[in-house]
Amino acid sequence: MNQGEHLNKYEDDQKFTEGDQTFINEQTDDDKRFSNTVVDRQEQGGLEALLELDNRNKSEFLGSEERNIFTEFIVICQIRKDKYLSEQDPHLQFLMEKAVYKGVQKILIKAQKIQDKEQWQKEQQQLMRLFYSDMNIGFITSTGQLKSTVFIYVHQSIASCLDNRQINLNFNKEDLKIIANYFSIDERNKPTKSSSEFTSPILTKQKSEKEQFKQNSAGSKTISQNEAEVENSQKRSLPLCHQTNWLKQEFIKKDYFKKQFLILQKTNENELKSGVQIFFVYRIKDDQIYAVKKSQLASNVISFFDVFSTVNLSEITNDQRKIREAKILSKLNHPNVLTLYDWWIEEEESGYSLFLMSEYCSYPGLKHQTNDLLNYAYYYLNPMNCKEKIEQIKTIMLQIMDGLEYIHKRGIVHRDLKPENIFVTYGIDCQLQVMLADFDQGKDVRESKLSIITDEKLNDQDLNSIKSRNTINSGTSGYATANSQINKEYDKMDEFYALGVTLLHLILAFPGQPKNRNLYTNTFAISDISDVLLLFDSWAVKLVKNKHPEFNFQQYFHLMELAKALLEKKVKEHDHIRKIIQSW
Repeated sequence: MNQGEHLNKYEDDQKFTEGDQTFINEQTDDDKRFSNTVVDRQEQGGLEALLELDNRNKSEFLGSEERNIFTEFIVICQIRKDKYLSEQDPHLQFLMEKAVYKGVQKILIKAQKIQDKEQWQKEQQQLMRLFYSDMNIGFITSTGQLKSTVFIYVHQSIASCLDNRQINLNFNKEDLKIIANYFSIDERNKPTKSSSEFTSPILTKQKSEKEQFKQNSAGSKTISQNEAEVENSQKRSLPLCHQTNWLKQEFIKKDYFKKQFLILQKTNENELKSGVQIFFVYRIKDDQIYAVKKSQLASNVISFFDVFSTVNLSEITNDQRKIREAKILSKLNHPNVLTLYDWWIEEEESGYSLFLMSEYCSYPGLKHQTNDLLNYAYYYLNPMNCKEKIEQIKTIMLQIMDGLEYIHKRGIVHRDLKPENIFVTYGIDCQLQVMLADFDQGKDVRESKLSIITDEKLNDQDLNSIKSRNTINSGTSGYATANSQINKEYDKMDEFYALGVTLLHLILAFPGQPKNRNLYTNTFAISDISDVLLLFDSWAVKLVKNKHPEFNFQQYFHLMELAKALLEKKVKEHDHIRKIIQSW
């Protein structure tokens, strides 16, 4: 499911509530007083002297009785800026300090704990402490997106106002936006009621079997055996059916998501298809931000062999299809394919859920935070002049081709290729990076032969003949061929068709609902290019307000020729398509 926002939705400058987490999104102007302070601090001895003084102040604070009336918080910040920022930029540290203070000030004013900025300046030192040694700035996983983690101390009288709060802060003079989330560490360290009130009959049965086995085996073990040896011996000695239960207990987890992650943001339940939610989360274990997709499973019983068997079934359940996405992504390691870091199944009161922890992808632009390629095309490609846009499209298309060829060579067809399923971010090299994602309709055509994890490549003959018989109607209207229907053979040529449609939306992205975009691509598919140029120009004038003033479709005629060839399946090889793109 797409991490991104929809074109017909507003940006995030609003207040909304999600369960026990309230997000306060608002903008604030730059603070001139603080900017002057930054300059003064640098002139008074530099960063090293400042850090040395800061460390002394921290030691004195932690050793004082005053520490007992403060609560420790963690503040997770996402940093958005149109131009490249180095994580080692000293000025960025000053801006992060300012953002954390400013966020607290805004939240307290909103909660009517203080009256205004002047009162905050008077009472700031009594209400909050921040030390530079408790601040870390770094990249988000393997991308060039920046985030910061800051530990602060907050007076107990205002702690409840800050816990689980998010605020957006704009620094207009810096062309910078920071999204800050505040969480109380002390609150999360308190003992809570265990979820053991819900007792799983499956896990209870397995536990009793395990304890019984220990009792029966006690006399045959020596004291010198360590716990790991005992465990392995038990596994080998169990009958096959008991081994299956044992292994099932190992891969079905309980409360793992709740214990491991802090939720920064989540989708509304009515935004996505039933039973699916997307969470943007922070994991303190590795100080990283991830996207987690939660899918409710329909079955009340999860079979170990249903999950891990590689048999290519003629009929597949929705649960098996969701698990297959995890299996497919777990095989892949490529810069233009979304990285799946982990997946697991949890048993909850309502049943079973599948969790996929993947790379967090967002284009960290200042004005528009876009996640997918369709939104990037609308907000960033549409306003570009012809030369700049063609270079960007060239870069994007070559990366998509690299990702497609990588999965095709491993016998995998995506089956729902479209701009909404292609994510956009910065790479570590600060260049645009796109990633194929959302493989919930994808299929490994060699599942009957392969183990769960493989990097085996197909030879050229097999690559050109990969086919997948659809057990469902796959694809999305506007991107799918007739072969997407049930019981039809779907192959890489159908993926190339979707690539051609995607190229059209890079040339010009129409806003709003898919109706206009589908009319645009369907008309193109049945017409000669020369016959529709003026018609498309009239639609662009009427519907696309953010296009470049000199835009017209004639400028992109050679790009449209490739789109046409892809729709008519006249180009059949990855290398052939790549050479055409490189010639632009």
